[in-house]
Amino acid sequence: MRQPVRFALMMIVGLAMTASALAQTPVPKASAAKVMPPPIAAAFKKAYPDATVKHVSKEKEGGKEVYEVESVDGGLARDLIYAADGTVLEIEEEVAAANVPAPVLSALKARFPAATVTKAEKVVKGAATNFDLSIKGAAVKAVELTPDGKWITPKPAAKK
Repeated sequence: MRQPVRFALMMIVGLAMTASALAQTPVPKASAAKVMPPPIAAAFKKAYPDATVKHVSKEKEGGKEVYEVESVDGGLARDLIYAADGTVLEIEEEVAAANVPAPVLSALKARFPAATVTKAEKVVKGAATNFDLSIKGAAVKAVELTPDGKWITPKPAAKK
């Protein structure tokens, strides 16, 4: 009677360990392909042949079905929002601080002299391109500016 109980316990422990290991495993590309419609997969592969897909999710924006593709390319994160037909609606890509335009950094230093950039993202939505910067050493944690250094958020202080 002891052997079947011991065997059952070993099986339960083994299954629990396997389930835990599987839960921590990244989604394989084959699984991402099942979620990503073929037009999006083709557009992504053509635009970013060396990128690794980390996650794909189907969402609703403005009542329309869209797909968010989270990826890494050359060590930098890139998130894309696609329409179901493969049209790119938005791109958020991490950029190295050296690639943030000088007017953006100048505007940041003029307004928040002690601020340092902890993360920089280039955001392209339609024809608009902006830079989202996570910062420390300032009254705010994040700012958004146009490539020529104009403030989007936080709004500039009102002139007196």
